[in-house]
Amino acid sequence: MEVKVKIAISAGHTPNRPGAKKGLITEYGLTSAVVGDLIYRLQKAGHEAWIIGASTNSKQIQEINNLHCNCGLELHFNSFVSQDMFGTEVLHADSKNGQKLAQCIQSKLVEKLKTKDRGVKLGHYQQNVRKPIISILTDTNCPFVVPEPLFLSNNEDLLKIDIQLISLALFEGFESYQHLI
Repeated sequence: MEVKVKIAISAGHTPNRPGAKKGLITEYGLTSAVVGDLIYRLQKAGHEAWIIGASTNSKQIQEINNLHCNCGLELHFNSFVSQDMFGTEVLHADSKNGQKLAQCIQSKLVEKLKTKDRGVKLGHYQQNVRKPIISILTDTNCPFVVPEPLFLSNNEDLLKIDIQLISLALFEGFESYQHLI
């Protein structure tokens, strides 16, 4: 079987830095479960899909660049101090193909999860601080996005957590993007 697209996939956070948390649910636990299912779907469809994990953000970026991937993502889940924030958004680094990839994934996540469409957004600086998430968007040599399917801090979004449905939406987003490049 011929490889269709080379894709780098990263589960946001680590066991030692689990990210957002709601009760026993951690962002890292969710991202890991979705990424495992997504890698299976991508490989089954003939894509060369890699799970990227490294001890530092710069090593992770180097690994992605060394693989010469066509595109990639690092999965995260949003959280906010107020429970009023909810919905789906995808961050990108403002390249033409990055915007296309972000829109393909955003559309499928909103369609499948039936969430509020918060849109595709430019990865940004917060208070003049360059966060690691910005580096992975701007320093990789392929279109790279950061999907945030739901807010763990919102009880209605929590009810929409479905590992396989999120994985399917991401998979279909990659498939849609493949037809645009």
